[in-house]
Amino acid sequence: MNVPRWMALLFLLVLALATVRLITTLADPGSDDGGYADFRDTIHAPAVALLDGVNPYDVASYRASDPDIGQAFPVYSPHHLLLSLPFGVLPRTAAGTLWWALNAVLLLAVSGFVMGRVRPDWGLAGVAGLAAGTLLSNPGRFNFLTGQATLPVVLGTYVGFTSSNRWLAGAGTALALIKPQVGLPVLVLLIACGRWRVALDGTWMAAAASLPIVISLSITEGSFGGLIGAMRDNLDTSLSGDEAFSSYRIDLLGMIGRETDRQFSTVVIVLVFAALMGLGAWLIRRWGRVDAIALAVVGLTTLLGLFHLPYDELILVWPITALVLAGGVLGPWRWWTAGWMLAAAFNPLTVRFLRIGRGLDTVTSLFLILALVGLTIGIVGRTNRTTPVAPA
Repeated sequence: MNVPRWMALLFLLVLALATVRLITTLADPGSDDGGYADFRDTIHAPAVALLDGVNPYDVASYRASDPDIGQAFPVYSPHHLLLSLPFGVLPRTAAGTLWWALNAVLLLAVSGFVMGRVRPDWGLAGVAGLAAGTLLSNPGRFNFLTGQATLPVVLGTYVGFTSSNRWLAGAGTALALIKPQVGLPVLVLLIACGRWRVALDGTWMAAAASLPIVISLSITEGSFGGLIGAMRDNLDTSLSGDEAFSSYRIDLLGMIGRETDRQFSTVVIVLVFAALMGLGAWLIRRWGRVDAIALAVVGLTTLLGLFHLPYDELILVWPITALVLAGGVLGPWRWWTAGWMLAAAFNPLTVRFLRIGRGLDTVTSLFLILALVGLTIGIVGRTNRTTPVAPA
């Protein structure tokens, strides 16, 4: 199929419009809403704080270090701080400009990865078209406007599951571990599909990259125990505050808690996560190969299993694209699964970002659940395989 070259112009147009939107809605100092609020609070300010001898995981000290900060630094893995250090040595505007360029490159990289496996014959025009469509979606727009670090995690996940190069796959897994709510499911499901060496490599790579940050922050806090205590307090604060009922949350317990005005104990959270990981592991082993369908299992069980926001749906770019363009590996459940994932990605009722008003991300969560139901039935109906074939 000859894909029109104007796809590249479409991507540039969408990117330009999104950039204008970003510039005109930049977050006010001290606000947790607005353009690049997440870049400021989770990438630039934490790196600056670290360089100034402040522990970003210590909520009180971190907020006191910069009056512009609008939200606490989330409990990302310490190697996230290591990777953020180059931005910390730059003024915020320059660092933001660099992050804008990197995000655009990463969007094209993810799109290139996907199209190279789904429709390589479409060439660069296909890559540009997918990048434009992704940027127009809720998760793509949300990620671009907030300045979140979602695309490195998505690309790392894809590489971790597919690369035949042990070191590259391990590095990809280490990138996924930047966000523990993604990295932990990735480790579980890598093991489920037989890639336990990749899971092990990714773990030690992330640990090695985290070590200098852990040592530095332990010295700042006076002990390693002090650092762990600051992380625990940070996590307790975030999960017991407004984020517990945030209209942004799309995970299963986030949706239920928001609708019932209740918080769940750690035991309940662990049990729900374990149940979804058990389902994911069973489906991956039954499917028997690592491809877009396996990544659909990874994406949906991950999104529903732990704390997640709309931009994390970017992990579904490959599964959605493959189901729409590549054919009917799920039989009659192909369009059911793809349709509900697309509905979640382009849900017009989703949270209306940047001070436009509260949305209904409960609907997005329901769409993801329906997609998982269809995916489960489709996998069970199409194969009786019970053992993985992916190389370790």
